[in-house]
Amino acid sequence: MADYFDDLETRDPGERERALFDRLPGHLGDAVAHAPGLAAHLSGHDLSAVTSRDALAKLPVLRKADLMDAQEKNPPFGGFANEA
Repeated sequence: MADYFDDLETRDPGERERALFDRLPGHLGDAVAHAPGLAAHLSGHDLSAVTSRDALAKLPVLRKADLMDAQEKNPPFGGFANEA
């Protein structure tokens, strides 16, 4: 049996981070396309520019109180669940 599932597990950490951040804008775009609550929360932010730790840190934090408020107004998940 192999020690690792595949070569992606043994990549250089910097290479792994670059690969993850290269794909992150696409994942964020898919998420906001299918979750209107998340789209509203992230509106006004250029998600295609989220390609680094610094850019990711600039996105707003979703506070528990805000999530609970959204869930109360739009049950059951406040628009944060994938509606596709």
